[in-house]
Amino acid sequence: MIVSLQVRQFALFENIHLDLDKGMTVFTGETGAGKSILVDALGAVFGARANADWVRHGAEKAEVIAEIESGDSRLLAVLGEQDIETDDGILIRRVITAEGRSKAWVNGTPTSAGILKQIGHICFDLHGQHEHQTLMQPEFQQQIIDTRVRRGYKQAVQKAYVQLSEINKRLRDLHGNRNQTLEKEAWMREESERLLTLDIEEDLEDKLAAECEAGRNIEQVQQAAATALNLFDEQDITVRNLLGEIIGQVESVAEHHQSLQEAQGLLKQMDALASEVSPYLQDVLASQVDAQSLQQTEDRLADLRAAKRRHNTDELGLIKLITQWDVALSALDTASWDEEDLKAKQKELEQTYQQAANTLHQAREKAATQLIKNLRPFLDQLGLKNMQLSASIKPRQDKETWKFDGWDDIQLLAAANIGEPFKSLADTASGGELSRLVLALKGCGALENEPDTAIFDEVDVGIGGETGWCVGELLRNMGSERQVLVVSHLPQVAACAHHQIAIEKTVQDSRTRTNLTLLTDEKRQSEVARMLGGVTNESLVHAEQMLQRGQVL
Repeated sequence: MIVSLQVRQFALFENIHLDLDKGMTVFTGETGAGKSILVDALGAVFGARANADWVRHGAEKAEVIAEIESGDSRLLAVLGEQDIETDDGILIRRVITAEGRSKAWVNGTPTSAGILKQIGHICFDLHGQHEHQTLMQPEFQQQIIDTRVRRGYKQAVQKAYVQLSEINKRLRDLHGNRNQTLEKEAWMREESERLLTLDIEEDLEDKLAAECEAGRNIEQVQQAAATALNLFDEQDITVRNLLGEIIGQVESVAEHHQSLQEAQGLLKQMDALASEVSPYLQDVLASQVDAQSLQQTEDRLADLRAAKRRHNTDELGLIKLITQWDVALSALDTASWDEEDLKAKQKELEQTYQQAANTLHQAREKAATQLIKNLRPFLDQLGLKNMQLSASIKPRQDKETWKFDGWDDIQLLAAANIGEPFKSLADTASGGELSRLVLALKGCGALENEPDTAIFDEVDVGIGGETGWCVGELLRNMGSERQVLVVSHLPQVAACAHHQIAIEKTVQDSRTRTNLTLLTDEKRQSEVARMLGGVTNESLVHAEQMLQRGQVL
């Protein structure tokens, strides 16, 4: 609820401060005193589009500050997403410049008008002006009816819709663009086969490059190997012979010197390694490279390098691609079986959705009929005897129009008089009639999860007498559960309020100002007497009687 409201330089409001309480608070005053300005100020703090006309003439900016209290988890979630702390309450500030620009803060954190609208949607409900009329929103009209329908009916539709949506998505993904899929499949198969023929392994390019280099220079390689082998192991005096003679000389005296012993160990290692050299040289001499095998190796190397450039990766990356394509191609190979299975499930879920949606449709029709029947006595009491209500609940069975909450298009319709055609509420009902219709809905228990604060403007237009008392009683009863702010010209409604604030326009220093004053019981009697036509002894007595009646309802 709104704990306090401060308004500065806002139209006729120069600087006002209001402390508001629970229950029903009525705002009264002469026509033109500024009651509608108060409604605008409340709209501003909850995200209404900024208007340069709100700024008081001669001022640079207008400012509205509201302190609110709420434990609504939805509100705390919105503020939490904006990293706004709420330990010390919630303070909303909106500033509008003379150029029509605006800024907003919540607990000192800059925020957008969009966030203020989210907060307002949760905490604040404005009735009586068409642009803010929740009742005219199709979603709200559907909600009014659905609250009277067994929850399981809607849950069955929602469950079927979610499951069907998942199947439809999988089918779309499976189908995709058929031509594109076929082209991609052919490309993957061809490219995979090209890479498989290369028999790719890690560092293959280096190995093939070395083979090619050796093949191109085989004559020089073999000549060098033959010369090395001859010098190493096949002449009368060879490296092996010289090494053996050196080892023999060292061994004969090694025991007499530590360094010779170390040298002896190293020489033996050299001899062991030297014995392994000849086989490698002989292998080079035995190798044969023909032109055809060399060409095949060079072609394989060229193809490998081209594949690496084509896919911008190395050998391991190519191996990974082959594995991925193998999985994808296997999936494509089994796609026809998957598609048949998915289509069978799709058909089954479509039937499930149709059955659930039809059951929900029938339940909605019954609920709407009962709702309109329950509303009738309240409408009659509130001066709307001639207003006729109807609910249009039209099923849209085209699959493309199915929705999460059923296939019905729901709209509340009204006819101003018996025998006239039914039209939308916006085209039929005035602001005051819409406000009274909300009261009737509240009276028959049709509304749920309502915001903490509601303001009713124009609620008493065109009514009086006992109808006025009915309006006042319903508003007072609503105030037992919520904070209800009412702008009213009707003394019956004012008499029923828990609190009354007078809005008065005065002229000071050649400037018009509007002031708001919380009335004491004595002042309330005078204000109600004024609303009756003027303060006289007779009207004061009448006002006292009305207040006594209104406060015991």
